[in-house]
Amino acid sequence: MATMKTPLLDAQGGSEPRRVANRRTALVLLSIALVFFGGIIASQLVGGTTIGIVVVGFGIIGFLLVAIERGRK
Repeated sequence: MATMKTPLLDAQGGSEPRRVANRRTALVLLSIALVFFGGIIASQLVGGTTIGIVVVGFGIIGFLLVAIERGRK
């Protein structure tokens, strides 16, 4: 009786590109969290809400521009 190998259980094939993509995603999520928490901390130190809104707005616009630029490549 012949046995079949399933490609999903192949531990060696294609794991490096997936690992690189996972690290890139983790770095993007970490940078988003750092920008947003940095904006919250800065707004608490300054005492106004304007700087927090500005930091969050620039964070959103910046990450959208990065995503659009990466999609164009």
